[in-house]
Amino acid sequence: MNGSSVRQFFKDLFGSSLVARLEEDLLRLRADMDSRLQDRDDLIASLREEKAAADAKITRYECVIMPTASRAGAELVKEAKPAKPNFGIADDWSNLPQVKTRWQIVQDAHEAEIAAEILAEETQSQAAKAPQGAA
Repeated sequence: MNGSSVRQFFKDLFGSSLVARLEEDLLRLRADMDSRLQDRDDLIASLREEKAAADAKITRYECVIMPTASRAGAELVKEAKPAKPNFGIADDWSNLPQVKTRWQIVQDAHEAEIAAEILAEETQSQAAKAPQGAA
């Protein structure tokens, strides 16, 4: 046996396992690359959601806080001349109904109950007197 036949023997002996090992490594690298691409896509999607939420918050701040808190916002509102807000009640704040507490509501209901009982008693007494006066 000469050197070339020994080399050929080892190449035949280990060549097939080397090819299999390289194919496994290639498949592992492809799977790793696919998972990294999926992670990247997930990260991009979450960052887009955060950006949209931040944009919405900034827009809300610009519409609500900026006109009252900054000079540029005040000038913007001054130029826009917003309409006077209407809260669905009279403009005269002194004519607003008084807010009642729970105790006042219960007390009013009890007084109305007593008044109804008194009225019922008076109608019964009048009804009792009426037939006697007619007879």
